[in-house]
Amino acid sequence: MGRPLWQIDADLRRLQAEKKAARTRTFKPGMRLRSFKPEAKGQRDPRQVDAAYLAWLHVDTDCIACLIEGRPHNPHGLQSTIEAAHQNLAIASKGWRERGGGKRIHDARCVPLCTLHHTGLPNACDNGQRKFWDRLGLGDAVADFCRDLHAAFTADEPALPIIHRYAMDQLHPQSTEEA
Repeated sequence: MGRPLWQIDADLRRLQAEKKAARTRTFKPGMRLRSFKPEAKGQRDPRQVDAAYLAWLHVDTDCIACLIEGRPHNPHGLQSTIEAAHQNLAIASKGWRERGGGKRIHDARCVPLCTLHHTGLPNACDNGQRKFWDRLGLGDAVADFCRDLHAAFTADEPALPIIHRYAMDQLHPQSTEEA
């Protein structure tokens, strides 16, 4: 069998970025090049982009909310695929600050959610992340969940065991308290 789809997708994005960077730019008189750079000096927390990680989250993963709550009723017939949901929560104990002003979140702070749990329902994650994770019972542990998923990606391990472990911890909390 060949390479995984997420690796091919990441390589394609990297090659497209290299091609774009190699283009020569010509400017008409009066035009200016934008000076914004995400790693500019003085920025406290520039966004960290990882296309390979986002692609990895889309392949062979489950929605943790579906594992905990069950698949939701789909009244509109939306196609429910796995999406990378960026988590914009302020969790001081984990070093997470909420980013405002339209700033994007680091890609390492993503979790795999189905379309319905991500954006498709009135009580979806993007409609109120704090309420969503508290309802699932994860609360501030979503930071640990994101960290463990990203660690599995960097170690080239599958995501499913981590997703299932966090889901089982919420379905059977007494087993974690006894250990």
